[in-house]
Amino acid sequence: MGESELSENIKKQRAFELDLLRGFSIFMMILHHFAYDLRYIFEYKVFAFIGADCKWFWGFVHPFFLFLFVGISGICCQFSRNNFKRAGKLALVSLAFSAATITIDHFFDLGCSVYFNVLHLLAVSTFLFAIFDHVEQKKTGERKSRQGDMVLFSIVMLFIWLLRALPLYNYQIRNGWVMILGLEPHPDYVLPVGDVLGLIPWVGVFFLGVLIGRHVYSSKQTLFPNAPKAVHAISRPFEWIGRNSLIVYILHQPIVLGILYLLRFLGVLP
Repeated sequence: MGESELSENIKKQRAFELDLLRGFSIFMMILHHFAYDLRYIFEYKVFAFIGADCKWFWGFVHPFFLFLFVGISGICCQFSRNNFKRAGKLALVSLAFSAATITIDHFFDLGCSVYFNVLHLLAVSTFLFAIFDHVEQKKTGERKSRQGDMVLFSIVMLFIWLLRALPLYNYQIRNGWVMILGLEPHPDYVLPVGDVLGLIPWVGVFFLGVLIGRHVYSSKQTLFPNAPKAVHAISRPFEWIGRNSLIVYILHQPIVLGILYLLRFLGVLP
């Protein structure tokens, strides 16, 4: 088999559907941030659905796409040879992201400080999975075992239980940093942040993705090897976003804000 044929074969085997779904969830997040920018930074009376009192958006749409993104990130851990390295990379990027947003907020008062969001969550979750994966291989001699499945299932159930217990402590703890856990602190101690995503229940969602990936994607290949070319043609832009999700996540907001400020400067936006 020639080099070009081998490359084409590998491309056909790639789980493009994961790239597609992850890319689409990122695309929806970009639209959400675009709506936020127009409504709260540029103060246009548009996109009222992202207001805190919109139950269908915050109760279903927003968590659905978060669930999709975080769960697929868990599935994709099965494809990585070194999750410690991935976790370290994510940790460095998330710390740099926090430093940048806090610095920008200090000078421009945009309310965009990010102390812990989806990047930090993925760094923590990937690191925890890397530890689990290392211990499982050391104890059982394989990367997928029945004992490991039971541990993963127990972790998922633990976070479901924690999610149910969470409301009992909302608004009671006088420490803003409990937002990292997924708790709502006492109103007098809320941190001024642009975005936050708690460990509960999202670490559990990540590990649910891990559990699904171990069985559904045990071969590390697409489930749709004979997908029509039309499907690939339509999904290709989202696949690209999915494959480059980290850089797209980091750069999309500066680009969107830059375009909006430029349009205002040119008089296109009032």
